[in-house]
Amino acid sequence: MSSIGETNEYLTFYLSGEEYAIEVSKIESVLEYTKITPLPGTDDSIKGVINLRGRALPVIDLRKVLALEESDITLDTSIIVMIIESEGDILTIGGLVDSVKEVVEIPPEDIQEAPKVGIRIKSTFIVGIAKKEDTFTILLDIDRILNTEQMAIASEADNLLIENNETGTLESPVESKD
Repeated sequence: MSSIGETNEYLTFYLSGEEYAIEVSKIESVLEYTKITPLPGTDDSIKGVINLRGRALPVIDLRKVLALEESDITLDTSIIVMIIESEGDILTIGGLVDSVKEVVEIPPEDIQEAPKVGIRIKSTFIVGIAKKEDTFTILLDIDRILNTEQMAIASEADNLLIENNETGTLESPVESKD
């Protein structure tokens, strides 16, 4: 993660009514919500995988990771495809968000350090808080957001599911016992 002041562009989005942002350099793309194939036995913040250009892309629910209230899927629900660096590995993972707002430039002088108390999410996930007029945007450090189990699942997503060549859908390599 670059330090505050090295970049000014952030993608803003909403989770549980609050505005958050991630550096644009960490974003590969933004997708409309699509059906997510669940991965049984995984952390409940991992929603499953989607087929992204022929590969299984793990999708996490950023609300769950940040310990926020769950909300229903709507027409505005989106998946942000993020590039995460952790322990020398670079992973691509989708983040489920309530809605995407816009790309904004935030001058370094408008960014304050995250408070150590009185905030609902872990301060290690937060780079800072940007103030614009009467609103605050929480700037997330996406490289620190996943725990070890979530990172392992993300790095193995392509092995967890296989693509069905006939239907183009993703299926579990383990046969179900109906």
